[in-house]
Amino acid sequence: MSVKRVAFVLPGLGRVQRGAETAFLEIARNMAAWPDIEVELFGTGEETPEGLKTHSVGYISRERFEKWPSLPFFRNEYAYEELTFTWNLRRAGVYDASRFDATVSCTFPHVNTFLSRRKQAGNPVSIFVTQNGDWMCRARHREYRLFDCDGLVCINPEYYERNKDAYPTVLIPNGTDPDFFTPDCSESVPAEVRIEHDGPVVVMASAMIRSKRVAEAIDAVALIPNACLVVAGDGPDRAAIAARAEQKLPGRHRLLGSVKRHLMPHIFRQADAFLHMSQEEPFGIVYLEAGASGLPIVCHDSEISRWIMGDCAEFVDTSDVPCVAAALQNVIRQPRGAALASDMRERIIADWSWAAQAAKYRQFLYQLLGEPAPEQASHPQELMSV
Repeated sequence: MSVKRVAFVLPGLGRVQRGAETAFLEIARNMAAWPDIEVELFGTGEETPEGLKTHSVGYISRERFEKWPSLPFFRNEYAYEELTFTWNLRRAGVYDASRFDATVSCTFPHVNTFLSRRKQAGNPVSIFVTQNGDWMCRARHREYRLFDCDGLVCINPEYYERNKDAYPTVLIPNGTDPDFFTPDCSESVPAEVRIEHDGPVVVMASAMIRSKRVAEAIDAVALIPNACLVVAGDGPDRAAIAARAEQKLPGRHRLLGSVKRHLMPHIFRQADAFLHMSQEEPFGIVYLEAGASGLPIVCHDSEISRWIMGDCAEFVDTSDVPCVAAALQNVIRQPRGAALASDMRERIIADWSWAAQAAKYRQFLYQLLGEPAPEQASHPQELMSV
């Protein structure tokens, strides 16, 4: 049996645990469970997932670039950070294209350009995942004309319909681990994420950037008597959000900053509801993580959120702050909230596991390589236990 070698390339791997990093790590971990797949990770962190070979290269953190100008190829602080990562990846010599059958990435422009421009006879196929949006795949002006890939993974139906005629394209959503994110746990809550509040607790897991609408979430929770808002996440708006929370929710808010993934289930299990205010979300892994943890979800009403959650959430127009507050009160410690949470967990267990999504990545990889995928047991864990 020929083993296929796959490189996952993302600057934040091993260092931060945002949505894209979580998705790549879980897909890589579950793909590596198949005996015909070998995986290596290329990032900037020192955390090494068990069983996965990880390469860490130098970088300059995006926080250093938050006030730098927006330019072509450098639209935001993430692009500046990505360039420093790509430069060091090239300079360190740890990535040898000839060793891999495929690369998986999701950042543009620098990583995508580096990987796709190295395409020569015998070099790996380049798989791009729309974790951060699909604008780079569709735009045909300025630096976006340089975008290229051999295969495109679209994480929602909207992206798939827009791009299916331009590239070899497949629809593969994100997932979660319902055995890790679970409502029940006998472990004590670590002190750093212990929430001590005598009243309803609303939790958000969100970057502190304008599009996530954390400021409006503060306004909504302020309308609920004695409710506490807990935010896990960081970003350039941290100071403004802290000031607003102190003004609107004095004594009943906690801004936790970046939180390690293994602590998130503890946070979810202490809350009464999960709130997500973003109106343009490519996917929203946090929906699945919160739902698997047994939380009723209040979020913006969109085609993508309804595709993920069906009828298992409270959908609202998050531009209407009083409406958001009313929706939260409708699910907090109410029969409707308990029913939504139960239905959502059942939905996740049935259709949204990481193992199921990794199997689709494996199938797409063989399709791009022009080979039939070897017949294996339906679940890779069965193979690992033999």
